[in-house]
Amino acid sequence: MRAIVLTVLLAVVLLFVISTLVCNIIALCTNVWLKSSSEDQADFMNIGLFTACFHEYFHPHESPPKKYDGCHGLTSDTYSTIQDWLVPSWLTACKVVAVIALILQIIGTIFLILLMLNWFCKWACCDKNGRGCCERCLIYSTPILFVVAGMFMMSAVMIFADNAFRLQCRDFWLGGADPFTNHLSFSWAFAVAGCILSFLAGGFLIWLVAVKAREDD
Repeated sequence: MRAIVLTVLLAVVLLFVISTLVCNIIALCTNVWLKSSSEDQADFMNIGLFTACFHEYFHPHESPPKKYDGCHGLTSDTYSTIQDWLVPSWLTACKVVAVIALILQIIGTIFLILLMLNWFCKWACCDKNGRGCCERCLIYSTPILFVVAGMFMMSAVMIFADNAFRLQCRDFWLGGADPFTNHLSFSWAFAVAGCILSFLAGGFLIWLVAVKAREDD
């Protein structure tokens, strides 16, 4: 019975780990964290953590006026003259913590693979002589990595949602004076899903290693 529980838990953990990685990769690679809600506001299209898209946009306080059109990287030369406005400090912080979260999840996934290989080798060799130092490190660190990654991702989505509609200097960021002018879109939703799944992966990993420890006793 315990072996069946262990197998189910392992399958659930793998499902959550793969899902959170996919969600966070989509969130970081797509550029639709914030999107224009209004057909009348056709100049701003959408923005992500690394790319912004405009359609014949003119910044109201830039002199001489310059037209911005198409999708370009936030740090590209195209946006160099409006970069302080386009990339505020909170967006940089959001980007940093989201990337850290993804790195932690990748490391956690590698640790989980190593832990599974170690368990498989012990099972194949009928070796139940206790846990080595490396196995103990993997058991303790793998769930922590996913929980901490979830906390970083939660910080990213909260920072973005809290600041995307705030007044910055003389203007609302990207014309979002009214929350209905712009809206949070699917890239942000994938980040939220990745955050939740990362917490679930960490929680089920704790449960998994606890069940595995009782089986080895």
